[in-house]
Amino acid sequence: FFFDIMPEPASGLWRSQDMVLLQLHMQREAAHDTILKLGHLGCVQFRDMNPNTSAFQRLFTGDVRRCEESERRLRYFEEQLKRAKGHKHVTCLVDGTHSETLDSLEPKLESLESELRDLNSKWEQLLSQKNSMKEHSEILTQPPSFFRGDDEGFSTSTAAAADEGTTFRVGGLRYLTGVINSDRAALFERLVYRATRGNMFMRTTPAKEQFEDPATGELVEKTVFVVFFSAQRAFDKIKKLCESMLATLYPYNIDSPQEVQQTTLKVMDTIRDLETTIKGTEDVREDILEKVKTNLYLWKKTVLIEKSVYDVLNMLAFKGQTVVAECWAPKEDLAHVQTALSEAEQTSGAQVQSFMETIDTRDQPPTYFKTNSFTKIHQSIVDSYGIARYKEINPAVFSCMTFPFLFGIMYGDIGHGFIITLVAAFFILREKQLMESGLNEIIAMVFGGRYILILMGIFAIYTGFLYNDFFGMMISPFGENTFWTFPVSKEAWASDCSDEYNYWFANKTAGVLQACKVNDGSPYIFGIDPNWCETENKLEFYNSLKMKMAVILGVIQMSGGLLLSLLNHVYFKDMKHVWFGFIPEVIFLWFTFGYMCLMIIIKWNTDWPQRFRTTIELDKPGVHYLNAPSLLEAQTNFFLSPGSIAQDAYVFVGADFQNAVQSFLLLCCLLAVPLLLIPIPVIEYLHHKHTAYGELEEAQRNDLNPSEPQATAATGGDEEPHEKEDHEPFDMSEVVIKQVIHTIEFVLGCVSNTASYLRLWALSLAHAQLSEVFWNFAMIMPIMQDSGSGIFCFLGFAVWFAASLMVLCGMESLSAFLHALRLHWVEFQNKFYFGDGTQFVPYNIKEFHEMAKPNVSGEE
Repeated sequence: FFFDIMPEPASGLWRSQDMVLLQLHMQREAAHDTILKLGHLGCVQFRDMNPNTSAFQRLFTGDVRRCEESERRLRYFEEQLKRAKGHKHVTCLVDGTHSETLDSLEPKLESLESELRDLNSKWEQLLSQKNSMKEHSEILTQPPSFFRGDDEGFSTSTAAAADEGTTFRVGGLRYLTGVINSDRAALFERLVYRATRGNMFMRTTPAKEQFEDPATGELVEKTVFVVFFSAQRAFDKIKKLCESMLATLYPYNIDSPQEVQQTTLKVMDTIRDLETTIKGTEDVREDILEKVKTNLYLWKKTVLIEKSVYDVLNMLAFKGQTVVAECWAPKEDLAHVQTALSEAEQTSGAQVQSFMETIDTRDQPPTYFKTNSFTKIHQSIVDSYGIARYKEINPAVFSCMTFPFLFGIMYGDIGHGFIITLVAAFFILREKQLMESGLNEIIAMVFGGRYILILMGIFAIYTGFLYNDFFGMMISPFGENTFWTFPVSKEAWASDCSDEYNYWFANKTAGVLQACKVNDGSPYIFGIDPNWCETENKLEFYNSLKMKMAVILGVIQMSGGLLLSLLNHVYFKDMKHVWFGFIPEVIFLWFTFGYMCLMIIIKWNTDWPQRFRTTIELDKPGVHYLNAPSLLEAQTNFFLSPGSIAQDAYVFVGADFQNAVQSFLLLCCLLAVPLLLIPIPVIEYLHHKHTAYGELEEAQRNDLNPSEPQATAATGGDEEPHEKEDHEPFDMSEVVIKQVIHTIEFVLGCVSNTASYLRLWALSLAHAQLSEVFWNFAMIMPIMQDSGSGIFCFLGFAVWFAASLMVLCGMESLSAFLHALRLHWVEFQNKFYFGDGTQFVPYNIKEFHEMAKPNVSGEE
């Protein structure tokens, strides 16, 4: 009754938004504008009403291809802007309206592309001619000695000279001159040498200028070469090699200096004419690119939006002049949807009014949670595990706090937590500037988790104060509360001196009792007493404390998961899982490991010296070991030998009473296992049998009165496929196997999941010990070795700081993050979270604003 009168906990982050399935009816002429308006609204997810129709057979496939062709043209414009000088950055004109249609934009893009391609073709031809003339001028401007074989610092083919062993002469030899790319010159020389079997002489020199590649626009270095040979067959081979290596040959008559001079003048004149023509072509292309640069963002956004609209239109059902659409929408946005339909109707000038209606369906609605900048990262972590079922409790509500808290338990250090908090605070304070600027992939990932990062740092600082740990050093933020140990005689033990001293007894060597005196008779104000760092058994103390804390926190979180499963069962009115799922599960967990947590708390709050004082006779000879009972041994005996607690090893009340309690708890656990295993399959079988009997009676009734289904068909019942109920075949063996697996998994999971929470203790201890090692060996040891120069101090601090940042703040924080993630995904969420829902993906045009931003920076 209490849950029935509670208000609906939906429409927020606790449970998903209330979703309804809408059927929209509109005139064919209003369909495009309606989809556009709903896209600007961004709150509806369309369903495909043509699932059996292939993509090539849909009505607007041709329009989609037109959009893809326009996208190709826009990508071509971006490439041209990348290559063009002075267009490295494009100012995006942000406009929230959709003012231009595809019909008006398509011919404009086609005309601009045609002009650009013609200009680029002419420019490439002119540049190729210019490069050819420059290559020829490089040959013509070489000194005559380059072609006569005089040694003036030109490189020669040493391999050929070694084989011939003679002095090279021009007289009687043929030669070829040309230009080749510098990266191919060495290979070309080797190939020529092998093709002519060494019967050649080659000389090369780098060109004085660089050449612009017409295809890529990059500057290329080239080499001038001359090859001397004697036979005609060698000429044919060398010419073929020049063609294969993309080397260009040019004529050069070494015996006619006047002809060379005239040719040089003609070539230079041609180069000047070509440069003038190229400059004019570049100016025209610059004007076109300037126009493209100004409108590229709006054009690209228009094309993307139009393509998305046609993709949605392909999902609708067209019946003559009527269009029917089905979509999911949050219930709270129905008024906005109706407004969008009315506005689209007026914009398109449709004669028939558009309307919508709600459809009753058995289909599972999509899951939609409203998030903001803070909750978005937590929701994404949960969604990485699985999308919540519709109306299932959202684990992100709890992980907002429990996730950074468990991280802080494993990463408790004031100094390291402060560094993480400082980084996260910087990201939050500079949020707008960093979002507008381009971040690399790693920085962007850290920036996306800035809100969870600051909580992780704050909780790490908090647990650092609990541990009194600061960069591996124990600190005393709340003053001193010194304690010390000293031997106590039997007379002092027997006498009542509790008013003067506060004793803490432990097992020591024979005949000697150890006591400690606390300064003011009270524990430390907050956290662990810092004086524990000076004791020999500090590691043993930390192990015991953190291990027990990890178990208690684990049982608390798993119990919270079971309570959330109860809320889910009650919400969905699944009472069989309340009585035969939740109750036996919580009995088994609380009566085993919950009982162990209770013994831990009782042991912490028990005055063991006072109990030993009243139960041990110290006057008797022998060694008296004043040890508190071992909880590990007690928990092991709880399963293996119940009722075997010794008279001096009980934790609460007395040994007989504790034996009776443990026997009762173990009996309840044994009864909870069949209660979890058997009833649910039996109930589902009986429910299926009852349902099948009811359907059989209904079928017999329909056979006796056949007019009812005919009337349903006459009213167009086949047009309402949402009312048809699909029953999956019932398989009793499958239900039994599923329940057996669930029972075994839960029983074994109680043990393994509880043990898994010991990672809180392990990582916390490892972090503290690693911090202490870095501090002692990288900081303290160099300081002790320093003789006053400060060099060792500086180097030690640099090593310590680098290790702290890279290892402790980098690797260790990532390790703690992953372990906290596992504890939530596996140990916590598997108690109540199915995670097999469907994500609500609304059609939102705002997403294309970011996608439409041009990339013309030239970065890959």
